[in-house]
Amino acid sequence: MKRLWFRIASAFFILILVLIFILGFFLAALLKNAYTDMTRNHLVENAEMVTQLIVASESYGEREQLQELIQNFEQPIQMRFTVVDTEGVVLADSENDPAEMNNHFNRPEIQDVLEQDEAFGESIRYSTTQDFNMMYVALPLVSEGETVGAVRTSLSLGVIDDAMNRLWFSLSIALGLMFLIAAIASTLLARSITRPIDSIMNVTSRLRRNDYSSRVNTEAKGEIGDLSQSINALAASLQRQMKEIEENEQQLTSIISNMVSGVMLVNQDGKVVLLNSAMERFLSQHKGNLIGQPYEKVGERFALSPHIHAVFETNEKVHEEVHSYYPQERIMDAHLAPYYGQGWQQRGVIVVLHDITEIRRLEKMRSDFVANVSHELKTPVTSVRGFSETLMSGEVTDEETTKQFLKIIHDESQRLDRLIRDLLNLSKIERQKMPLNLETLNMTALVHEVSVTLQGAVEEKQTKLVLPDPTKDVYLQGDEDRLRQIILNLVGNGINYTAEGGTVTVSLKENVEKVRLIIQDDGIGIPEESLPRIFERFYRVDRARSRHSGGTGLGLAIVKHLIESHHGEIEVESREGEGTTFTVILPKKQEDK
Repeated sequence: MKRLWFRIASAFFILILVLIFILGFFLAALLKNAYTDMTRNHLVENAEMVTQLIVASESYGEREQLQELIQNFEQPIQMRFTVVDTEGVVLADSENDPAEMNNHFNRPEIQDVLEQDEAFGESIRYSTTQDFNMMYVALPLVSEGETVGAVRTSLSLGVIDDAMNRLWFSLSIALGLMFLIAAIASTLLARSITRPIDSIMNVTSRLRRNDYSSRVNTEAKGEIGDLSQSINALAASLQRQMKEIEENEQQLTSIISNMVSGVMLVNQDGKVVLLNSAMERFLSQHKGNLIGQPYEKVGERFALSPHIHAVFETNEKVHEEVHSYYPQERIMDAHLAPYYGQGWQQRGVIVVLHDITEIRRLEKMRSDFVANVSHELKTPVTSVRGFSETLMSGEVTDEETTKQFLKIIHDESQRLDRLIRDLLNLSKIERQKMPLNLETLNMTALVHEVSVTLQGAVEEKQTKLVLPDPTKDVYLQGDEDRLRQIILNLVGNGINYTAEGGTVTVSLKENVEKVRLIIQDDGIGIPEESLPRIFERFYRVDRARSRHSGGTGLGLAIVKHLIESHHGEIEVESREGEGTTFTVILPKKQEDK
């Protein structure tokens, strides 16, 4: 395309060159014919003049006088004159000796007038006498109505050749200038035609390279102008569509990348071609190590390969629950379906994994909670019903036994009341329907106030309760009732699970931003396998001991939620048989989060 202007210019150039050559040869031939006619007429006129002179001088019969007359024409007009008789014998010649000249009867121009009785004869041929081309014109010499001979005039065609050479020289210069002008004009014309086409081709080339911002800038009119406008409209449409495609692709990429569900795409060759970050996390590998791998290798962790194979074979959706046990147990809700290209031809399989590990854990916790609540409610209710039925039957007549039964019914009723209140409180805390009444509190004073409430339990167990220095105030912002409940639960647990004569130590530490409440005991401790679960509702390390201590199994769950409502956290360290340490970390200032 870049040579189109050259091809167009060359075509114009060749066409003009041919036309110029044709014109040149036509003009040369025309001028040559004109020169020839002029020369012929000139020879005829001179022959007529000489004929008239010969007839007027009556010198035809006198060869010497005729020769002398003819020789008078040699210099003035540079034309050769020859006079022959009816037999072709040369009688006189203006340039040569007639006696030495051959008979001229067989000359074409002589035969035309002597044999054919033509008005004049003409011939152009090479003259051996003169050694160049000559034009001969012969006229009959008529005396008293009878042809007595012929007068021939001749002229060298070298004059015409010289004139034609000069003409060709002039024509060459003129035609050369015309050719140069035509070449320049054809080049400019070709460039003017191909420039907008080059611009269009450049734009289409840039469009092919996905540069949709390119436009044709030309002022061309007609079909090329219409084509330019069409190309610009096409480019604008492509740019708009590509922008929409890129935006849609970006949106789709963002959606897939931020999905909590894992997405994997397997092409029709069984190779993995797409993974999102969630799927990378589920598979515990970077997608760079997975893209291009066969699905049998990638899907082995969750045993997905048989399900993917089934989708390829049946072209139907598959919904299964799959498990992985390394590096930790995961339960996945797997959805597999074929995806299609044009013509509804299967192009591969899309795999979506939903992590339902937490859901299954919560479902188990809910099931355990229902079972635990049922059990915890059933025990006091059974006791109350059993002892009340016994009393109502009238079989117990001993007053001491009656009081013992009534005390059991009273204790179980209180236990049932505590259980119901703890459940209600835990439910409110979890639903955040117990807003905090924030105020600045002295934690040292609050710990000492709570210890008074626990003094009876301390004395009963003969436990040594070590409290923080009352002279060292530690302040923070919080809800007094909630913090009191936290201290009461943790210190109470320490007393309950410490043997008689044991020690429970409560200390406070602070820095610029946080306060640490530390409750340490030297009691029975907690087994290591139970530490992750002690904050679950109704979880007990030793169920018989916990129930005997009057606990509901909800205390630590309530403590954890109360601490989290204060934007804090709780840590626990314990060794079985050595004791337990709970550390509550609370911010000094509460900020809305």
